[in-house]
Amino acid sequence: MIRPKLLLCAEGVVVDQRTNNASAFNILEQLNFKSLPVVFPKMVILSILEREKGDLEKWKGRLRIDIAGSIIIDQPLEHNFKGLHRSRNMLILGGLPITQPGTMEISLVKNDKKIISYTIEVIIPPGPKIETS
Repeated sequence: MIRPKLLLCAEGVVVDQRTNNASAFNILEQLNFKSLPVVFPKMVILSILEREKGDLEKWKGRLRIDIAGSIIIDQPLEHNFKGLHRSRNMLILGGLPITQPGTMEISLVKNDKKIISYTIEVIIPPGPKIETS
């Protein structure tokens, strides 16, 4: 059975050529904007799946991103194990439109079922309080 091992979002992910280990930097947990809508310039989605002996060589599913229940991305995503036990996929999104505050949920979906999700809070901080007398 193919199962998820990791899903995260960061500003960047690099892979060490010597060890083949991935490192994520500036992991996204919360996004603060002065106003909306905005276009977030770059996000890297790192997903890792594992399979057992006899499982298919390729996993075909969907990447879905929604904010407060509104889907902003729903596209095919494939993991190719290439004969290995584990598959890593790094998807670089440039120009992600963010139109409302709330919880952004990034999910891997197979047969309309979420197999793993990652959330980022999208926040518009309150403006300064102005007092008049």
